[in-house]
Amino acid sequence: MNTIKRYLITFIAILLALPTFISAQDPSIIIRVRYITVKEGKSAEFIEAAGKKTKRFNSKKGSRRFFTWEIMDGPRQGQFVRGQAGTTWSDFDSPPAQKERDYWMKNVNPYIEDQGNMETWRYNPELSYNGRGKNAPPSNFARQRFSHVKPGMWGQYTELRNKIKKVHEVKKTDAFFNVYSLVSGGSRGMRLNSTGFYEWADLENTGFVTMYEEVHGKGSWSEFSKLVEETMVSNPWSQRAEFWRYVKEASSPPLR
Repeated sequence: MNTIKRYLITFIAILLALPTFISAQDPSIIIRVRYITVKEGKSAEFIEAAGKKTKRFNSKKGSRRFFTWEIMDGPRQGQFVRGQAGTTWSDFDSPPAQKERDYWMKNVNPYIEDQGNMETWRYNPELSYNGRGKNAPPSNFARQRFSHVKPGMWGQYTELRNKIKKVHEVKKTDAFFNVYSLVSGGSRGMRLNSTGFYEWADLENTGFVTMYEEVHGKGSWSEFSKLVEETMVSNPWSQRAEFWRYVKEASSPPLR
């Protein structure tokens, strides 16, 4: 066998092994969600029924963890977001027990008008920030900012988000935000920046632009804003935002 053939076989073998290696080294946190439209006038009943189901099947250590949010504004106002959190890919190899699914269909589904297609998101810890500490209670609200990144610009988007995170780290703010990338169920260019807060007054905190330029230099915010526009797809939905309300009574309690 000549040298070229040996190199070619070796290269192919590396390519075949690479996905397995990456998978083994990347225990990503995966979030799966559905957008639920409840029957008119049945929101309270849905929350109560979903809460009872969650308490019964999803509140103990080792059980599947679910969260529920309600969208507060925009075209999807009034919809609920129900999802499974804190999972890895391997967790989906074992579906929920039949009795758990039967309970949902019998007791919760009667209040549902429509369930949208499932979306699968990957949590990006390298871009996320928690200035509250690990034992802080869950947020009461979240500002969800969806960004549709152009193909080939994901690296630049990551650099820009890292600049945002660095400001919070240097200034030691008490902010809390998570960044997710859409893996399946839509455009893989979608990113979500989820900023949690407790009270609406929290949104009155200003001065981020000043802090940004103190960290990255005078005039850096203008350059940042320009680069953000370059990374985004040009359409009305490429940078949409929504406020969500956390429905604690229909969500699994936080792990301690």
